[in-house]
Order: sequence, then structure tokens, then C-alpha cells
Amino acid sequence: MGTGRMGSDVMQGPARVLIVGDDTSTDRKLEETLTKAGFECAISGIAQGVAELCGTRQPDVVVLNMQSPDAQEKPDAYFALAKTLKASALSNRMRTILVGTDMNLKLDGAVDDIDDLLIGDLNPQQICHRLRSLIRLNTMHEELVRRLNTSAKYGLDAPTPITPPDMMENATIMVLGDPAQFAMIENALSKHATLVGALSDSTALDYLARRSFDAVIISTAETVEPHLPFVRDVRQQSRLFNLPVLALVSPEELTECSKLYDAGVTDALSRPCSNEELRIRVNLLVRESRFRESLKRIYQEAKHLATSDALTGLYSRGFLLEHVGTMVKDAERTSQSFTLATLSIANIAEINEELGYAGGDRIIRQIGEVVSLLIRGEDLAARYSGSKIVVALPDTAVEGARIAIQRITGVVAHTEFAVEGHNAPVSVRLDTRLAGFEDGDTVEALLKRSQNMDLKAAA
Repeated sequence: MGTGRMGSDVMQGPARVLIVGDDTSTDRKLEETLTKAGFECAISGIAQGVAELCGTRQPDVVVLNMQSPDAQEKPDAYFALAKTLKASALSNRMRTILVGTDMNLKLDGAVDDIDDLLIGDLNPQQICHRLRSLIRLNTMHEELVRRLNTSAKYGLDAPTPITPPDMMENATIMVLGDPAQFAMIENALSKHATLVGALSDSTALDYLARRSFDAVIISTAETVEPHLPFVRDVRQQSRLFNLPVLALVSPEELTECSKLYDAGVTDALSRPCSNEELRIRVNLLVRESRFRESLKRIYQEAKHLATSDALTGLYSRGFLLEHVGTMVKDAERTSQSFTLATLSIANIAEINEELGYAGGDRIIRQIGEVVSLLIRGEDLAARYSGSKIVVALPDTAVEGARIAIQRITGVVAHTEFAVEGHNAPVSVRLDTRLAGFEDGDTVEALLKRSQNMDLKAAA
């Protein structure tokens, strides 16, 4: 059995991954890739995997490797393990992904027992991306429990906790691009979603402005490159910032999927893909998106005057300090990383001079509203002082936090703010600094460091 860990500057803590299906020619490369990406890995066969699942250090994700000789010989045993996991109490905290499956393999009912599916040759970069997405569901749920516990310290009644939905229902999906592939997508998703076609980027943006969608699928006959400006436009709009965007791409483009992710694509599938793979992938994206929005509503319900900042509606400084204290204790107990980011309005003095302090307060309020809208479902934003906002990003190391915060600052940079009685639009420059939790950190030390380390130095 192999194990591995990596420092906190790459990924969100040592999430544990169990790879079931030993294949020396493939698995060891996969294990090496996952270890370098910051995951704690173990490899086992079916029998040993069951023992691992019953141990004290249970995995966050189980990877069923269908390229292993054992899985190719008896795939039904792997499907049975997925079904057992789905029916057990472990399913509340453990995700299952099937990888390396042959497209011709009959999955039958197995697709209902797994959280994700990757057909064909293993793409380590894509698998890392998928694992992070699966683990994010766990992180969001854990942060909900932590947030409600902090609220309870203020004597507030907590709303009923929620769990991620199992399947998407009544979803509305927009399909952008090649109309020839629309029939295939419709065949895969029609039982679970309403599809709306858009032939051009401008039409797609118009649809997005007029109605709500659960996800966008970009389907092209050739390269997805011409549609990447559309994705960047979507990410610069606060209302669409977290909208899932799935691209169907050529196998060659998938080998360079980091380029797609950097542009704002949520995930990519290689063409041609099976109905099962497309359905499961879209289901997970919609599931994660809806769960994130549900969490935001729950967090809003849990807010109270005692826990909120009067000007911005964000959490108060006191709530932040209390909550980060709990995050520090959890990090010491589990070794999971988290990051604090401080966002300050760099030109607040000029704004106050031009608009007066009342106008400056209105700008601070608007920035608070934008940050609240753009942060991920599991992140906590609080007004720390003056024009400073601190965002706590659980289970997120510095590199991941840097990407998340830069996307927020990018939206703010492209937004023109307005103040009543002032005719000209107001531009806001955000100064961003962040720091990741380190062993021995106190709340005070971490907050101080997060306000002194600029974004480039932190990265």
C-alpha cells in the first residue's frame, strides 16, 4: 500500500483518497500525481479496500480503478462495492468515482451508486480536478456545521442542517455551440433537465441575462477556443460568477485542460462521451451548485443582528474571531489547511474626499454585497474594520485561495459603482493580502499575517 502527502502550498489539506484496483503500470503514476497534488493516497485490492474503509482513517473519496486487471476480470465486484458504499452511512461523508472504464462496458444500474465517472484513458490533471470537486461537497457540509455551532455560541437558534441533493431534478441547461450534438445531449439529459439551445456567444449571453440556468454546456465540432472569451465574460458578471460551465472537447484539448480551467470552464469531457458520463457529470455540477446556493440561504437565515455588521450585512468582526478560533482548533486536530484573505479598498481616502464619508460608506456597503455574492458557499466574509473585509476559506491552501480571490477582484475591477447624487461612476481598487494557516498559529497571528502578505508574495 502506498501513501503520500504534500505541503500546504498546493491543495486544500491532506484529503484522503483510496484507490481500489492495483495496476503497477498505471496506478503508481496516478498515486504519484495525486500525492504531488496534495492528496493522501492508499492503493488496495477489493478485500484490503474494505478493511481500509472500516479503519479509523476513512478516505474522503474512493477511486474505483476499472483499468486494473482485477477490475477488468470481475467488474461486478467493483460495482457491488459502489452499491455497498452508497447504501451505508459512509455515503454521507465519502464520495465514489469510477475511472478508466471502457466505453463499451455495461454499467447498468452502477451509475446510480457513484458520484462521478471518467471513461477512457486516465488524465491525472482531470482526475485531480474531479476529486477536488467531490471533496468540496464535504467541505461545504462541514463548514455548515461549524458555522451553525459558532452561531449557537451567540444563543441563536440554528436552522435545520441540509445535505447535498442526490440527483438533479427540473434543471434548466443551456447548450451553446454545434447544433449537431444537441440531439446526443438531449438524449442523455432530457429526463432530468430542460435544454435551451444557443448558436452564438451573443445569444447565450442574452439568454443568461433574461433567465436563470443551472449550467451551461459548450459543445463544438472542433476547438472550444473561440468560446473561451464567452466564459471569461460570464465569470466577470457577479450574478453568473459561480454558474457551472461544462465543455465537450477533443481528446487533444483535454490534455491541456488547465488552459480551460484558467479561462473559467468548470470542467471538460472528451468527445465522444457516453450518455452516462455526461449525465453524471452534469448532475454533479448542478448538485454542487444548488448545494452551494442552499448553504448561502442557510447562512443568511442563521445571521442575526448580534452576528452581522450593520453597514455591509457581512458577518461581524466578533463572529469572525470566534469562528476562526474554531477553524484553528479544527486545523490542529485534522491538519487540514485554510486561508484568510484581507480585501481593502485601496482608494477609499480619495473616495471619501470626493464623495464624503457617507458616500464612502455606501461604496463599502456595495463592495460587501459584491463579495458576499461572489464567495463560494463555504467561505465566510466579515467586515474587519473600516474598508477591510476578511474572507476565511476553509480547506483551501494559499494557491487555491489566490485563484478564488483574484477572480473576485477581477469582477470588482470591471464593475462601475454608483452613489446617489454623484453623476460619474466610481471605480474601486482592491488591495488583496492573504496567508495560510501554519502550525502554531493563533487567531491574532494569522490575522496579522493575512494583512501584511500581499497576493504575489503569498503565492
